[in-house]
Amino acid sequence: MLVIVAVWLVALIGSAALILLTGSVEWQRNQLQQLADQAALDSALKIGVGCSAGSAGTVITEADNFLATQRTRTGALAIGAGSCAAGYTGTDTFAGGLTETIRYPYRAHQQQVEVSLTVALPISFGNFAGASTTNVTRRAVAQQLSGSTAAVTATTLSCTGGQFNVGGSIVASNAITLSGSCAVYAHDRFDAASSTYSDLGNVSVYANAQTWIAGGGSCSAGGSSGSSNAICADGFELSGHTATTCGASGASAFLAAGDAAINANPCAAGTGRLPVASLSTNLPPEPNADPAITATLPGGVPCNAGAAYGNVVVNGVTVGTGNAAVPTQDASGYVHFKTGCYGYLNVGNLGSAGTISNRQIGVETAPAVHFISPTLPGASLAGTLLVANISAVDGVNTINGPAGWALASSAKQAGEGWDQIWYRANNPGGITFATWTVLPASKNVVSQMTEWSGALAAPLDRTGTTLVGAATTTATVTTSLATTAANDLVITNDGFKIAAGQTFSKGGAYTSLTNDPTNGFASEYQLNAPIAFQTETVTTTQASLWSLAIATFKPAAGAVPNGAVLDPGFYYFNGSGFAGGGGICLNGGTLLARDVTLEFVNQAGLSSGTCAAGGGASCAGATCQLGSTPCSISACPPNAAADPAGGGYTWFASPCSQAPAGDASCPGSAWCVAGDRACWNLLVWAPASNTGQIAIKGASVKHWLLGSVYWPGTCTDTVNGTSTLDGTISCGTLSVSAGAGAGTAVGSNYGISTALVEAVLVE
Repeated sequence: MLVIVAVWLVALIGSAALILLTGSVEWQRNQLQQLADQAALDSALKIGVGCSAGSAGTVITEADNFLATQRTRTGALAIGAGSCAAGYTGTDTFAGGLTETIRYPYRAHQQQVEVSLTVALPISFGNFAGASTTNVTRRAVAQQLSGSTAAVTATTLSCTGGQFNVGGSIVASNAITLSGSCAVYAHDRFDAASSTYSDLGNVSVYANAQTWIAGGGSCSAGGSSGSSNAICADGFELSGHTATTCGASGASAFLAAGDAAINANPCAAGTGRLPVASLSTNLPPEPNADPAITATLPGGVPCNAGAAYGNVVVNGVTVGTGNAAVPTQDASGYVHFKTGCYGYLNVGNLGSAGTISNRQIGVETAPAVHFISPTLPGASLAGTLLVANISAVDGVNTINGPAGWALASSAKQAGEGWDQIWYRANNPGGITFATWTVLPASKNVVSQMTEWSGALAAPLDRTGTTLVGAATTTATVTTSLATTAANDLVITNDGFKIAAGQTFSKGGAYTSLTNDPTNGFASEYQLNAPIAFQTETVTTTQASLWSLAIATFKPAAGAVPNGAVLDPGFYYFNGSGFAGGGGICLNGGTLLARDVTLEFVNQAGLSSGTCAAGGGASCAGATCQLGSTPCSISACPPNAAADPAGGGYTWFASPCSQAPAGDASCPGSAWCVAGDRACWNLLVWAPASNTGQIAIKGASVKHWLLGSVYWPGTCTDTVNGTSTLDGTISCGTLSVSAGAGAGTAVGSNYGISTALVEAVLVE
């Protein structure tokens, strides 16, 4: 009986020990898994662009140091010899029998790191079971932020023409549509120097039953051309959220052997097929709602979607609306715009003509006879234009001007009087008056002198007169021919005769210089007149005879702008001043930028054409471009950055700190805090309510964009062999037309906004 009890006690104690051991092991497993997860996620945030022994050491050391904050280190980190392709391995030991193994890159994937932890647990009554310890191992593989970001994301993606090449993965909601033999190719991003991948070039479509190869279509593995009527990928192709299907390996999917070796096939035999997740409608934080960003705007306050802005004028031409500081033109001829709130900017409308402005206006002289001397309030400035209006009563037969003055226009109507416009171009300076001689010496004359800056040295353009010998309350004076230059100064001299108490009214587009019904004399001017017949209609409350003169004067030519630059900062566009459209339109011009974030609201868009909704017609000009050729694409020299006087510009770049090799487009930011999700690596942002479009259309249009684009609406892009977006693009509807042999249109390791992702565990 005692023997039976003893055996029973041994069994009972062994069972209890086993139960305790099982519970302890499970608890240790959970603790180890949590620790491995945390270390992997922490070190993944240290992963950068490319791979080297140095960068691998940084990632591995970060994981080791994190573990040291949770456990007491008993050894020292040792990183063995390795390579990026095969991986580097770091090992260390910690209290409690914990050993650590860190592998980076994980399976030749630049964006992934593995942390494996093992602890040896003592077994109670272990000798009875034949072992004194048991090992518990847990591992985690974490992926860096940009590894979770697709190069192209679209609700609807369509392509026509040649081959649309993407450097990275593609995610679409609706089935991708092809026409005109177009092919869409998701290339992996393979770093030949390190033999590692930063993106495996996968295609995921939420809709069921995506057709990967259309009739007569095929994929040319690895090529930037040669594919047609097909969706091609170096990685996997997966379609469906209720019924999943995959592209055939070697035909349209897994076209790169190295990719296939490390990239799990979601449709492999024995694999539980996971559905494609629906596209998120989330956007990065709105830049205009970030206090740190809006503090940099004029007045330090956010922009208003409903605000109306004043005109932005360059060289006498209105090029947009906004509240920013006045644009400046540098020695290279580029016009620099400043951070602020805008309605629109029409880059192609930068005026090459100068503009005339008023410097001073003399008072009308009292009626005088014989010697008539109009005056200026102060001495004239050398080189400016002086204009004098002379108005004599009826019966004058001679008006002689002073030396240096020329008669522009003369209108003499019997019964009314004689009205003349005189001018002195490029005056020597220091003039305060000039004297005209009028005969007969008994006739009354009134006069006025004005001074104008910015006129051409030989300024007279067009003239005209109107004589009305039958009394009427309305008269119109018009130049004999259309003006020949933009931004002319128009001056009129109006002679009339009405009774006391009656009034005279000028034309609506004109500004009054003087209005003297008593002496029947008035004069007006208009600045920045367009090229056209210049005309003014004037009225009186009593019918009158009329002698009207008009003269126009040309401005000196301004420096012809080579293009425009957005200086570093945040730019907001609400469409103010351009009904139905607005935003940024190239309209044949060149726009450069570095360290900028652009926000578009209401109907405002980004167009290579006009500022009309949808961008209007395709841009055909050779200078129609965003940015200029980067040095990473064409070596500098001989290639040269645009606007050397402004510091040199290549990529049209967002705030960033890393650019492709050879480029200096990412020196950090002067205004965006590094890592700020509302601006860092964020180039273009629009809310879901925006109805404008991104419209880059035309075979000659070029763009080199560095940063990420978030546009919930319609995006249209004409892809050619010279343009590219280094970053990511997310559009509601993305329509692409690709030229034959086009290079990579979208995707790189740079310019990737990670505002919508976190470091994640992939294993």
